[in-house]
Amino acid sequence: MHRINFRGLNIRIEQKVGSVREGVNKKGEPWKVRFYYPYGFICNTMGKDGDEIDCFIGDYWESENVYIIHQLRPDGLYDEDKVFCGFRDLNSARDAYLAHYSTQDFIGKITAMPFYEFKYKIIHEGKKGLQIK
Repeated sequence: MHRINFRGLNIRIEQKVGSVREGVNKKGEPWKVRFYYPYGFICNTMGKDGDEIDCFIGDYWESENVYIIHQLRPDGLYDEDKVFCGFRDLNSARDAYLAHYSTQDFIGKITAMPFYEFKYKIIHEGKKGLQIK
């Protein structure tokens, strides 16, 4: 794993572009994901799921917004947030999310937030189990 500094956010990259993650779901069905964008987590944070906040990094670092996809569990209830930094707009963030999943069933509401507001929340609330609404 390596780290990047995305406009003041320390992000540890777990999956680089082109890497593959695979496993077996609860039904015993195999799954495989190829990564089209760097994926990891924002260091020293905690999402509502108790893990560090997951993050995809796009190519448009100048983006004024961060896009948060409120991922759903297979039963349709809230699971966790996936943060998209460096994406041009909501549609490009949504498309990046969908490129990494074999179903659209997990995509929930998408929140667009100015980067400066997101960074403030991460710094001031990110260690407490942050859920962005």
